[in-house]
Amino acid sequence: MEQGDNRFVSERLSANLASVARVLDAADRALATHDAGLANVVLGFEADARSGIGPVAGAVRGDAAVESILDLAMRVADLARIAWRPDRLHPEDSELAALREDIDAVRAHVGLVIEGGSEELSMLTRLVARADAHTAAMVRACDMRRYACLAS
Repeated sequence: MEQGDNRFVSERLSANLASVARVLDAADRALATHDAGLANVVLGFEADARSGIGPVAGAVRGDAAVESILDLAMRVADLARIAWRPDRLHPEDSELAALREDIDAVRAHVGLVIEGGSEELSMLTRLVARADAHTAAMVRACDMRRYACLAS
């Protein structure tokens, strides 16, 4: 019985991780292509994405990782939505490349966890936190020019 429960936990967690990875992929694609329309679609999909991801009994750390990846995806989509507006300071190519490397690392570790490496959850959590902090800093940097314009 316990082994069956563990398999369900693993299957459900894997499905949740795959779902949020697709949302993160779409947000990343919006960022890479400067597609504000796609970013708006991702942002508009947040409520559906959250409702489609149910908690997995016995997988608190996994659920937290799923939520943090979804939060990261929304922040990346928000960056993609605002980054190239004329009233914003545009991100530098090197910063974008570094962020996309962070996102790639998150994606790679999602794959490892899905393949059954639940011991990779700690590393995944750290990678998501780093990518999220990087994205938040870039959003703040984009807002700098906007705030400067409002002050003058």
